[in-house]
Amino acid sequence: MKNKILLGSVTLLSALMVAACGNGEKKATETTAAPTTEATTTTAAPTTTAPTTTAGASSETAEVSLEDTKRIGREDTGYVNVPKDWVEFKAANGGDQYQYAALDGYNIVTLNVFTKDKYQPVEGETWGAEMIANRLYGTYQKNPSIEKIQGAKRKVVGMDAFLVQILTKDGKYFFTWVFQKDDKVYSTSFEGNKETLLKMFDLIEQTWGLDPKTPGK
Repeated sequence: MKNKILLGSVTLLSALMVAACGNGEKKATETTAAPTTEATTTTAAPTTTAPTTTAGASSETAEVSLEDTKRIGREDTGYVNVPKDWVEFKAANGGDQYQYAALDGYNIVTLNVFTKDKYQPVEGETWGAEMIANRLYGTYQKNPSIEKIQGAKRKVVGMDAFLVQILTKDGKYFFTWVFQKDDKVYSTSFEGNKETLLKMFDLIEQTWGLDPKTPGK
């Protein structure tokens, strides 16, 4: 039987921030081969288990400020709030996903949707957010640019979510929330520096929704 990702409640950023010490912040002019947010349609769940941390942390969410933010997204991928000065962005290999970025082009939010007809379960898999999270984890694990990867369980506007947390060898953070609403699985990803990630974390978890006007709905 294939092992699944071990996704326990973990301290936000815990192991990744420790690993980042000494790496320094990456300059916006440099480029990084960021992991793709596409889940393979043919690979089964990975056979390895994602490391997690168990240090206690409050799961309570602080009220997020929507000042100086705007709502972005698309009907199929959902919507989320980002800083007001961010602009629409399209990666060369972005596919159908929806992206917005800071003016530096380094800090990016990506919205994606997965449907069962495109991502058919294989033997040992059950359709849902955990299946997609496992596939993403398996894909990311093979990327040679990754320094550390771990999993966590979180909440996105009250929905159970699997969070794959990645730190690349050059100090870039890549976090992907995977969650299910009705028969579709959605993901919201952030890639960029630690400072911006800290600002975006609550915005992603509290403002995602299918309503283009109302955060969290």
